[in-house]
Amino acid sequence: MVIGGGPAGSTVSTLIAEQGYRVQLFEREHFPRFHIGESLIPETYWVLRRLNMLDKMKKSAFVKKYSVQFINQHGKLSEPFYFMDHKPHECSQTWQVLRSEFDQLMLNNAREHGVDVHEGVRVLEVLFDG
Repeated sequence: MVIGGGPAGSTVSTLIAEQGYRVQLFEREHFPRFHIGESLIPETYWVLRRLNMLDKMKKSAFVKKYSVQFINQHGKLSEPFYFMDHKPHECSQTWQVLRSEFDQLMLNNAREHGVDVHEGVRVLEVLFDG
């Protein structure tokens, strides 16, 4: 049983299902739903590859991201940090995602891997037996 269908819940449920276990995922909301957070980092590539999601991400309309830049507390802009300069690999390109769409994609991927997804279900208590 996995509680929560966001990226972490979808990821762990997919990985467990790939090991041959029957997985029940419970999510209190109905997807797609609004959620804060949208900036993926390059190392996300390896997780997406493990989940067989790279092709889906490459075909998506999500904006491709090749660098980051920061502003300090005084408003000064840093030099851009280009991912490819530090790790010349395909993983140096990542995405800026809309969480409602990204989370839906992740949850659908879990379903495709055999996870039984239950949306609109709020878990109030977990009972352990044995």
